[in-house]
Amino acid sequence: MDFELTRSENDEQLLPQIESIRSGENFHALVPFAKAYLGLFYVIENALPAIEKIKLLANKELADALIDGFKASIFRTDIPTADQIGEAMAKHNEFAEGYVILAGLDLISTDSLHDVDTINIDILESAIAFLFSNKTNHQDRWFDYLLSEHKEKVLPALEKYWSAMLINKACYIPGRNLVLSDTPDIAVVQHTVLVLLEHWQNCKAKILFQLLQLAFQYADSEDFLTVTERVLSQDEKLNEKTRLYWIATAFLLAPEKYSARLSDYVGRVKLKIMPLLDFVTVIVTNKDQLNIEVSDRLVTQLLRMIAPIFPPQHHVYGALGALDINSRNVMLLFYSLVCSDNKSVTKEIKALRKARVMKIYSGVIDNLLEIHMRKNNEKGFVLPGFETYIKYLVDHNNLDGRSNKFDLR
Repeated sequence: MDFELTRSENDEQLLPQIESIRSGENFHALVPFAKAYLGLFYVIENALPAIEKIKLLANKELADALIDGFKASIFRTDIPTADQIGEAMAKHNEFAEGYVILAGLDLISTDSLHDVDTINIDILESAIAFLFSNKTNHQDRWFDYLLSEHKEKVLPALEKYWSAMLINKACYIPGRNLVLSDTPDIAVVQHTVLVLLEHWQNCKAKILFQLLQLAFQYADSEDFLTVTERVLSQDEKLNEKTRLYWIATAFLLAPEKYSARLSDYVGRVKLKIMPLLDFVTVIVTNKDQLNIEVSDRLVTQLLRMIAPIFPPQHHVYGALGALDINSRNVMLLFYSLVCSDNKSVTKEIKALRKARVMKIYSGVIDNLLEIHMRKNNEKGFVLPGFETYIKYLVDHNNLDGRSNKFDLR
């Protein structure tokens, strides 16, 4: 690219408009230079300081006016709202003026991060939406600062932006790593997870699984149940797997109210029982981290639905002595009863033993009662860890079930 020629052409065309550029009114003229500033022109070396990129394209007088214009744009009152930006993004449209706002905020934060605090909240919310809609190659220090020091300004913007996208049936949510990464921002999760759950109609089952787990950890249980019931009131929009997750969620939040519905839905269908087992195992094994109570009765209700589909069987596929994943998950549910400190746990275990469908687990259930009897009567009794618990059951033939003709002998 001939920068000298480009600079000469820009000067000739734009110097007559310099006052409207300097005041931030002339978005049309500012946009291409904002893109250059933010590193979107591949013909300009990305390592070059942002302001120097502008100076490649304009003489000093025009470059200074452009920089002033970026800053001045922050004070305009006609910027699209976070909702409008979200709706446009859902429809694969873009507000080009977003690049100007992002460049202006970068310049202000470069002078002083604390100056960002003085910017009108409506502009900040729009800028946060632009940050995710108008992708750049620039590091946005002002956003990192707000997320760290002023989350109260970030959270409503994300909620408005994401809600607008989801209501307009977006399939991909920019910025979702704030919620769905391995290290999510907990405040963002707490503020937005129910919004995402309620409105993300096109959400894939895998992502729904993640969001529901986060909601069990961080959402208010009553609000969570309200959202769950609203979703289930329109369950015709769900596919089989996501419907299963939502009904299971309703059961975990209100077991007495939704036990029959969950049982009727999964029946004895193994293709439904298997994802149900995967889902509830994650919840039950992390119950100490949840905002709900996972009672012993809830666990025994799950076992009645799930365990009979997977007879106790010490599999030997591949490596001798290994439990298959479904058997292991069933035993993790049983193990949660082993670890229970509730005085009523033996009552629930005895009720489980009386259930005809649980007869194939009689050895496991008898062992549960024995463990709690020893726990209550033996001084210094130590509960076994899960692997030790399984080994004991295997050694005492408590996991003998139907043989499988494909087992290796």
